Amino acid sequence: MRWLYILVLLPNLLQAQVNYLDTPVPLMTADSKAVTGYVARINLDRADQVFEALRRAEAYFQTKQQLDSPVSPAVPPIAFVIYGPDVGIFFKENYSAFKPIVDLAARLSALEVIDIKVCQVSYEREGLDRATLLPFVSTVPFGPAEISRLLEDQKYSLF
Repeated sequence: MRWLYILVLLPNLLQAQVNYLDTPVPLMTADSKAVTGYVARINLDRADQVFEALRRAEAYFQTKQQLDSPVSPAVPPIAFVIYGPDVGIFFKENYSAFKPIVDLAARLSALEVIDIKVCQVSYEREGLDRATLLPFVSTVPFGPAEISRLLEDQKYSLF
């Protein structure tokens, strides 16, 4: 059964996580390609990679805040779609073990820099209860499908 789970996730192992808007605002990348948002790239099974991605998002926000004028369009939050064992980071019972990650994620969510979604399949597999999910985190039915949707349908780019 575990191999089946790995095979299902295999096509998406190099991709990673997060949010969408109903009416996305196009962004310009360094190569002048318009994108509607960003999906954070995170290696699975490594909580430190989640923390590093959050720190990159914070640095991006600080740089963008310094460069933008008050009349520039709003940038959609960077999507973090978490699946696999890392979903446990965002449940209340694990707060003390992941306090620095959760605190940074909560702050960036409050500033609308990021949007964190966890995979329902993953948290159920880990035996976690949605009732203990931290309040700033939402859910998606299947994380890899959400990442594909953001990248392909919503034209997000990897962050």
